[in-house]
Amino acid sequence: MKTIKTTVTLAVILSLSPLLSAQEAKSSDKDYFTVKSEAVTLTSVEAGRAAAPKEPAGFGVLNVNKGAEGGLANAGLAAWSVINSGAPSGTYASAYASAIPGFSFNWGNIAEWKGPKEMVYQYKVTNLMGVDVINVKYKISFFYGGTEDYSGKDARLDSYVAQATGQDTAKDNKIHGRYITNFTVQPVSVNVKWGWHFDLAVKMSDPMNIGTKMNPIAALQASLNWIRSTTFSTNGGTLTYNVDGLGNFRDLTQEEKDRTGEIGPVQVSKTSAVSWN
Repeated sequence: MKTIKTTVTLAVILSLSPLLSAQEAKSSDKDYFTVKSEAVTLTSVEAGRAAAPKEPAGFGVLNVNKGAEGGLANAGLAAWSVINSGAPSGTYASAYASAIPGFSFNWGNIAEWKGPKEMVYQYKVTNLMGVDVINVKYKISFFYGGTEDYSGKDARLDSYVAQATGQDTAKDNKIHGRYITNFTVQPVSVNVKWGWHFDLAVKMSDPMNIGTKMNPIAALQASLNWIRSTTFSTNGGTLTYNVDGLGNFRDLTQEEKDRTGEIGPVQVSKTSAVSWN
């Protein structure tokens, strides 16, 4: 019995030996798992044109969000996954965020949308062997400029103005604004080599009003949290982007790098020794 068991075990090892040797060769090769360079670059921009975006699924009628700054609310998600374990996540297709009025309203009352404005980024990691072990592209897109005009025809206007200004009656018969809808982050292409892992997830800030109470301009900030790992190490970080209802897009991470690069090295002043005697 012992002889048969030993023979079977030896046969299995011999049959797997080519595979094991190939994996062990890669695992022992530090050059393959060592980063030589990495970069995040903006590869294309689509400014966006006049558009009529469809009402997002599950949008419905919103109630006043007391906690939203400037009466704005996110009618979408606060977080979602874009790339999971080196493959496109199954949740990104229906994930979006919006910055719209936080009071009950009808989607049809908001018009003059533009978009989608799109920015495509590429994240590439090259190892010491010159192999691009991670090469992914992701797209940030959003519709902007949506504005409302009740022109005094909707009784809900008075209650909104009263809430926004603290007054019982409206002094203006129009409420405008510039809002954001269908903000998404989606994978365009994902190429991750054997032994490397990459994850990318989105976390949205609460909507902000960078305008006035009577003429709000919506703004959203998105934090893209990434994790890169191998058998030997794990690294991660955050990429931060900001968009507003006027169509402006800011890469806050790149701006911070630019500011830091302008700061020269710290100069250590040479001072003579001071005697306390």
